[in-house]
Amino acid sequence: MARPKKTADELRSETARFRTTIGEREAIRSHAARVGLDDTEFMRRRVLGTPLPPSSSTAVDPALVAALNSYAVALSKIGNNVNQLTAATHQGRDFARFWREIGTELEADLRAGRDVLNRILEAMDE
Repeated sequence: MARPKKTADELRSETARFRTTIGEREAIRSHAARVGLDDTEFMRRRVLGTPLPPSSSTAVDPALVAALNSYAVALSKIGNNVNQLTAATHQGRDFARFWREIGTELEADLRAGRDVLNRILEAMDE
């Protein structure tokens, strides 16, 4: 016997869209995976206040991994700038004024990376 047809008010015919950052999207995916739901069902239940299944995973939050990846990319870009400035300096061009700016940027990125690593370690301890 075939499944009975849904009534018009039971059909999911409407679409709701919203924008997220990469980190937010990864957090949604992570939370949904932890409770064994796909992203859409997870968001539907959260918005409508429907109870979620109990969490089944203690894995590191992918949003933190995405943040760490962003940190690594930023650090790589700074490294490329340092290499270019070093090469230019060795060729006799005057780029000394940029070294302080690069150093400040590098310090800020290192702080951000340490913060992300600490959050990952704290999440692993929970």
